[in-house]
Amino acid sequence: MRRPQSSTLLDPQAARRSTHGGRCGTLTALLVPLLALFAGCPADDNQRDQPYANQSDKSNGGAALIGASACRQCHADIAEVLATHPHTSALSAVSGAAPELAIGPGVPDPPAGFEWSDIAYLIGGTARRALFVGSDGFVLTSGATGVDTQYNLAFGPNGTPAGFVPFVSDSAEPLALEFEDFSHRTTGPVEFDPGAPRNQDSRRGILGTWSEPGVQCEACHGPGGAHFRTVNREVEIHTDRIFVDSSGRQTCVGCHSRPFGSGGTTILAEGGFVRDQQQASELKASGGHAAFACTICHDPHRSLVQGETGLRNTCTVCHTDVTMGGHRGKVYRRSSDGYTEALACESCHMPYATLSAGSAGPSVVPAGRIGDVRTHIFRVSAEPDADFRAFLTDDQAAVRLDAQGRAAVTVDYVCLRCHNGGGVFVLTASRAAEIAPHVHDFPE
Repeated sequence: MRRPQSSTLLDPQAARRSTHGGRCGTLTALLVPLLALFAGCPADDNQRDQPYANQSDKSNGGAALIGASACRQCHADIAEVLATHPHTSALSAVSGAAPELAIGPGVPDPPAGFEWSDIAYLIGGTARRALFVGSDGFVLTSGATGVDTQYNLAFGPNGTPAGFVPFVSDSAEPLALEFEDFSHRTTGPVEFDPGAPRNQDSRRGILGTWSEPGVQCEACHGPGGAHFRTVNREVEIHTDRIFVDSSGRQTCVGCHSRPFGSGGTTILAEGGFVRDQQQASELKASGGHAAFACTICHDPHRSLVQGETGLRNTCTVCHTDVTMGGHRGKVYRRSSDGYTEALACESCHMPYATLSAGSAGPSVVPAGRIGDVRTHIFRVSAEPDADFRAFLTDDQAAVRLDAQGRAAVTVDYVCLRCHNGGGVFVLTASRAAEIAPHVHDFPE
């Protein structure tokens, strides 16, 4: 795979010509209207004028991957923002020391009995948890090693402390890193082919390969090898040879649904919670928001882990006439550990019904259910006496959908995570379901 010479890319005088009449700096400027904030209730992204011609072929005409470092030469401003996005540290190479992650406190040590020199890759570590890939390419498990191998980051909403916990304790068999595990954490992933077997870095536990660890530029925009070329030390920009999915409908869905790449409507569950990485499927089941593009609310280059700058629009941009009732201006304080939360729309309509690493135990919350990822199912059930068993299918393996394909989160994930005697007056599930349809009618 040939890469453009960095001297040409770094030469500001070289980037003069473009197939659309612009230069390298102009290319960055073209993204400004594409990523601008909306005014008023947002319109569908596909209704806007697009500065890039390719919105359908993610291969960019069969182009070659060039790597994020090449993209940075023209898109330095976006690269600077993206460098602090957890996507870029979804999978990180380890070189004898704790890797420098995009954001967060980091992971201080590998599991007990291991040195960083024993670890090839770190999975996650920026938001909820971290897992470790050994030098042979297998994921370290508690069953195989005899020690706790999942590192949980501290998470206040459910009281999870930072530290190691067991991971896959029920099997001593090595756990391979399969395509399903790394495809949404890498750039340029290639599935393992038994007929022509290839393992990343020749590590036998990794079943497949990738071009770059982490979700880098080309994971979303496709290979950049045909996006530009050099002619007589001048750069020609081909805006029809780079993929831009401004709505996120094609790109985000691939990683944020299970099985990955399916874009399906089934929302898998386990242990009384929604399984993580299914935001696209959840959104489809959210009723009136089902047709929303991801980028109506989210800036694709920023994360909410980075703060409110990750949002393009908040709930009140559209819901201008909806009040917070008696919740406006209130701050919840949990008596068991002092956790505080300023109440907002998402406190009730995006509760922690999804689980990635850990959930709240009875010592943290006497009643209710608190996972560690906010759901994108915005509807709240008002069925009397309904709890998580009504939210999920009878075998609790998936979220229950109605005839219109909609789901509704039950009050044990919503009201009872606060109204359980641990700092706020107690509500029963029945009483909470009775109040829920009228909660916005209360005076502020």
